[in-house]
Amino acid sequence: MQQRSWLAYLIIAITVLVIAGVILPNFVVYTDRAFVCENTGSRKGWREWCIGGKTGCWYQKSPLEEFIEARAPEALVHRWTSCAGTGRDILGIAVIYAHGSPGPIQMLRHDILCKWMKANDPAAIRAFYDLLVSGDRKQIEEKVSQISNEYYNK
Repeated sequence: MQQRSWLAYLIIAITVLVIAGVILPNFVVYTDRAFVCENTGSRKGWREWCIGGKTGCWYQKSPLEEFIEARAPEALVHRWTSCAGTGRDILGIAVIYAHGSPGPIQMLRHDILCKWMKANDPAAIRAFYDLLVSGDRKQIEEKVSQISNEYYNK
């Protein structure tokens, strides 16, 4: 009788380990989320847990958002687009990916944008913001490329 009970516990333990080995590696424990505002270049993100709740919330305001807030706060409109949504398992290994495409503004580093803004007058900066808000992807790509190329090594 004693031997039978030991064997039953062993079978149960092996079954639990097999089930855990199949389910846990694919179970998303948390998802790291990040977004870029296509109108300002600002960034934000957080970690979402499977049991609910968010931790590690962060916000990186772009120089362009600061400019618009100071000069024309009523014109400030955000258009947040996901750039990261990586779900991770209990070991921190990525098991799912859900990334959007925020457009060309995500490629413009804040330090380069800052240099460009210092070299331009408020009307040019506002015109750039208005271009971003317009959503004209081709023109935005051209302008972002021009700014990046001009100020990258300065």
